[in-house]
Amino acid sequence: MARLLALARLAIAALVLNTVAGAAARAAEPMDLRDPQPRWISARFENSPSDQPGQLATQYTADLAAWFEPDGVSNRVRVTIAGSAVETGWFQKHRLRSGSFSDFVWIFDASSGDVLSARLRGTLIRRLDFGLFGSDVDLPFEAEMTTRSAVGFEALRRTLGQPVFPFCERAECGCTLIAPVRYDARTGYVNAVGSMVARAMGAAARTFSPLGEAIFSERDGAPRARDDFAAAR
Repeated sequence: MARLLALARLAIAALVLNTVAGAAARAAEPMDLRDPQPRWISARFENSPSDQPGQLATQYTADLAAWFEPDGVSNRVRVTIAGSAVETGWFQKHRLRSGSFSDFVWIFDASSGDVLSARLRGTLIRRLDFGLFGSDVDLPFEAEMTTRSAVGFEALRRTLGQPVFPFCERAECGCTLIAPVRYDARTGYVNAVGSMVARAMGAAARTFSPLGEAIFSERDGAPRARDDFAAAR
């Protein structure tokens, strides 16, 4: 049943994607992985509500500036979104520790479009429920996604008042798998899937990460030096 549900979600997502990503492609050319020239590009991230981790290709952030460059390994490229841009352009509706976010770094295989890794870390602030009282707690997290295999989430649980979708990797009862989508050069769309590990009060929890769904596109204007990116952070 979980496998059928996952396939149905993919079919629906494909229909939505043809509309959303198609409109984006008309507005700007998709990122060209085959062009190794360092340059500014744009990234828009899917940011559906956190209580709907399986919702795909529905609503996106505004364009965030990203820096494209060779990774130093043959046939790999790196895309970097500054941590400050992630905080203000994507997580602006969340309570967080300002300045705590790392750069969001994506490593692509330029030939296949596979995401070899996409990593982000930061610190959110959450109100935990301890029964008779609650307390604000720092919640450092580390997220890592790829397009190399399907992963998914189990049914919603609540831990200390917080909604949690536990991470899972097998198509079994209670696990909704989300198939990854490697970078599509026609639309700029990609969906890297993985997990997020959060820590608080000496404990850690591993949950499904919805942070790897995005549309990448080229930007008008001449390429700039790496120093320009550092200054913009």
